[in-house]
Amino acid sequence: MALLMDPAEVPQGRGSAERGGLMDPAEVPQLQWADPVSSSPRVYGRKQWRAVCKVLGNDNLLAEILVRLPPNPSSLPRASVVCKRWLGILSDPEFLKRFRKHHRKPPLLGFFEGYANRFAPVMDSPDRITASCFSMPKSSTPYSDHREYMGCRHGLAVLVNKQDRKTFVWDPLTGRQHSVDFPPGLDDAFTGNFCMWRAAVLCADAEDGHVHGDCFLSPFKLVLLCCGGYNTQAFCSVYDSVSGVWGGVFSTAVSRIISLLRPSILVGNALCWLISGGDILVFDLECQSLDVIEKPAFYYVTDGCFQILRMEGGGLGLAVLLDLTIQLWERKSNSDGVVGWVLLKKTIPLEGMFPRRMNSVRIVGYDEDTNVIVLTSMTGNFTLQLDSMQLKHIVKRNNICYDPFYPYTNFYTAGRAVGREGANLELIVIGPDLLTYYLGRTI
Repeated sequence: MALLMDPAEVPQGRGSAERGGLMDPAEVPQLQWADPVSSSPRVYGRKQWRAVCKVLGNDNLLAEILVRLPPNPSSLPRASVVCKRWLGILSDPEFLKRFRKHHRKPPLLGFFEGYANRFAPVMDSPDRITASCFSMPKSSTPYSDHREYMGCRHGLAVLVNKQDRKTFVWDPLTGRQHSVDFPPGLDDAFTGNFCMWRAAVLCADAEDGHVHGDCFLSPFKLVLLCCGGYNTQAFCSVYDSVSGVWGGVFSTAVSRIISLLRPSILVGNALCWLISGGDILVFDLECQSLDVIEKPAFYYVTDGCFQILRMEGGGLGLAVLLDLTIQLWERKSNSDGVVGWVLLKKTIPLEGMFPRRMNSVRIVGYDEDTNVIVLTSMTGNFTLQLDSMQLKHIVKRNNICYDPFYPYTNFYTAGRAVGREGANLELIVIGPDLLTYYLGRTI
């Protein structure tokens, strides 16, 4: 589509220098669009093309166009090599903040495969992010032991050092980390006893959907959970980064230990952990309570066949893998207001979905934001999007690997784009309110 607009009508906006050349949404003009035409500049009339060039020469409008680039890792680095002017806009902190706020939901970059230094990308080139793109934790951090790596959320990862009685909150993109000593009340209770430790981290500032770019600049909460190997009690405490102190210790009775193969899942205001055997331990962050929800039926399967889910409406769900079929359960209220498990009509048959016949499949990971589970089989690891049923082979191997897969979602705006200033451009119009630029194949 060609952009039809008199250059004299283009508003200059106010305070563009103060906001990185960004306009308030109310300042964006309503553009008039012609009928669709080929994307090549040669098909534009000379006057129309001149008008387009003048519009794109306005920093305010250019920023409004660039902020609508796809949130893929390659988008901003590739666009930044067009010219110094584009680089200046794209590298401005205010622009990056606006970019994250506009998209809100960061893409799933991949999964940490049991360890902080093993990463399985899920995106294809040029958006493929490998472990070399991350800044590893300091050597004193026990990231070499997958039992100490507890997962990621809101751009941050959490690790536990049982020997030094410390937890570490780590930003994989910047390498920054924050260490916190175990809470005295929880640590003293298990001194000298065999104990299972689990931890979870989450951004405490919900503004803009937790996409601030650097959650260390925003408050975060750290939840530490402890369950004795021969103890029928589970204990947890919450650390608040604003006050820098741990809260009280909460406890509840459990029948078994917390599963080592599953990180926490955030459902509403509650963190949920899978208990070995299928029950669910729930810590309500708002009510500050710790409870157990029993599994929906008498399943006698391994932990690799259970996965806690965040359902479409934000409720608690559970996936159960029976042979090569996934059953889906959800917690719902009946006509009397009693909450219980309901078996959904939708089932997911895995038979025939894999490249070759599989006799054994297990669940090893789940991303609560994209509703994607990770399956392991004799040919490697696959992601399965539970809504679209799309299956993707992300790790190829010749054996089943039971290492847990921890999802990592974030806006990856750093990168090394290879190109030259003034590189070839192709103008592509994606919609009536969106122009994006695709750099030539030589970049």
